[in-house]
Amino acid sequence: MPDGSATQRDVTRGRSSLEARGSSRWSRSSLWDHGFALLVTSAALLLQRAVYPYVRATPFILFFGAVMLSGWKGGWGPGLLCTGLSAVLADYFFLAPNGALSLSAPDLAAITLFIIIATLITWLNVRERSARLEAQRQRERLHTLFMKAPAIIAIHRGPEHVFEFSNAIHAQLLGNRELLGRPVRQAQPELEGLGFYELLDGVYRTGEPYFGKEAPANVGGPTTPRTGYFNFVYQPLPGPDGRPEGVLVFGFEVTEQVLARRGLEQTERRLAAITQNATLGLFLMDARQHCVFMNPAAEKITGFTLNELRGKPFHEFTHHTRPDGTPYPMTECPIARALPTRAQEQGEEMFVRKDGSFYPVAFTASPLLEEGKPEGTVIELRDTTEDKRIQAERERLLAELQEAVRLRDEFLSVASHELKTPLTPLSLRLQGLERTLAAEPESPLARRLGKEVEVMRRQVKRLSDLVSELLDVSRISSGRLKLLLEEVDLSEVTREVSARFVPEAQRFGCALVLDVAGPVVGQWDRLRLEQVLTNLLSNAIKYGAGKPILLRVERGPERARLLVRDAGIGITPEALGRIFNRFERAVSERHYGGLGLGLYVTRQIIVAMDGTVTAESLPEQGATFTVELPYQPRKQEGPPERGAPSGSA
Repeated sequence: MPDGSATQRDVTRGRSSLEARGSSRWSRSSLWDHGFALLVTSAALLLQRAVYPYVRATPFILFFGAVMLSGWKGGWGPGLLCTGLSAVLADYFFLAPNGALSLSAPDLAAITLFIIIATLITWLNVRERSARLEAQRQRERLHTLFMKAPAIIAIHRGPEHVFEFSNAIHAQLLGNRELLGRPVRQAQPELEGLGFYELLDGVYRTGEPYFGKEAPANVGGPTTPRTGYFNFVYQPLPGPDGRPEGVLVFGFEVTEQVLARRGLEQTERRLAAITQNATLGLFLMDARQHCVFMNPAAEKITGFTLNELRGKPFHEFTHHTRPDGTPYPMTECPIARALPTRAQEQGEEMFVRKDGSFYPVAFTASPLLEEGKPEGTVIELRDTTEDKRIQAERERLLAELQEAVRLRDEFLSVASHELKTPLTPLSLRLQGLERTLAAEPESPLARRLGKEVEVMRRQVKRLSDLVSELLDVSRISSGRLKLLLEEVDLSEVTREVSARFVPEAQRFGCALVLDVAGPVVGQWDRLRLEQVLTNLLSNAIKYGAGKPILLRVERGPERARLLVRDAGIGITPEALGRIFNRFERAVSERHYGGLGLGLYVTRQIIVAMDGTVTAESLPEQGATFTVELPYQPRKQEGPPERGAPSGSA
């Protein structure tokens, strides 16, 4: 990178080079101007000698023309050169004695007069030449100014509005098409029907300027047409007689401003529509907490109109008194606190309507900050009278529902106990009778009542199971289902329960396949585990009659897993999501009995032991129920309540 001195030397050399080139140009121009002076002087001499016999009285007449041309072309230098040379040549060739340079008094006077007149002619030529050059410079300066102006400038001439001038911005705006020398109707045919031709005609005809504002016009080139918006002036250009001979076009494109303003206006209209149709009361306060705006919802809530509150303290009209009649100072009002603290405030308060009645509201007060300075507050207000009424009604209905549920559960508990009481001795009597008949199988009584007793015993057991399920539902609903956790081997429980179900499985044509690898020990409630297995096996036998049933116990790193799989009718995807709910059934109760409580009770028991139970099934492809239990569930508080689990005899 060059240093400062080197740069300065470069600049100096560049300036010297420019001056040298300028001096060279000046020298060439000056030599040409002086040469032209010598040429026209020589031509004047030759012509003067040719016509001298006819104009002896005026030997300087043609030399005046040479002086005029020399001064007009070159200025003072060539003009004075021609003047002096012409005086010498006139004296030598045309003043007596001819062919000699001698000055008599009359000749001296004539030559002096010639020199004075020639000098005057040169002075006039120099003035005219300077004025002409200055005018040329002014035209060039004006042309440059127009070309570089950050505005649209064009000049039309004549009634056809022929383009005489078009600056860079105007040409670029029209896609740099050919404009100069063409009428506007040919150069800009896209303006047809927009009224611009008629406006130009009117300005040219009347001489009155026209001011256009945000006028739309089609601009751009053939491949990139677009619509722009312009502020412009059509200014008539007067001719020598004062009548317009052309029109000056001066304008600015304001497309971005127009589109931005229209977008802002559209946003304002939308905002106005939102505020006018909002169901929330909206208020705008100034820095003094005086109301400057409120929407119709706010007028409806407060009972005041905007004209009644505009410019007045909002607090003094709507929040001045507490329900007990004591004054509510503005300094304690949370809404008024939002602006000085510059923090949003939310809450519920009691407001005062115009008629003096109180009503509850939920409010949000947000400070308006401009460059960090508080300028006002936006308040959102909602009348919560109806909300309070609905909430009170909801609480009343909830209390009634809870009481109804309590009475229902109490009834189920009492009814279940009352039903359980006669079922227990009846079951014992039937078991005794069954043993008696089994002791004498060939007796007439055994042959006649054996099957009936077996059917009665199964029906009593089924009824007992249903009553037990109702008792469990009652305990679960009231939160009285407690667990007695102890060390239990899940594999052993599975073998015992499956053994008890062998006769029933055989009766339904089901083969029980037991897959138990070894002991799986954890802290669980043994009787409840038996109840879970009983419910799952009962379902598998009921819905998978004639098909094998798999029971598998697995030991995982953190949880034990119990799997019961049948190959029966399966469960539809729609029913899978609800089979663990109370009184839900995946099939018609006309073909399969039960209350729809077994899986619900099963799930509640497993959840109580911090486990999970899931079901996987497809129609006609059987069902798989998977139970996962942690080895050490969380301990339950309170003494355990032990009831006869459903599924037990």
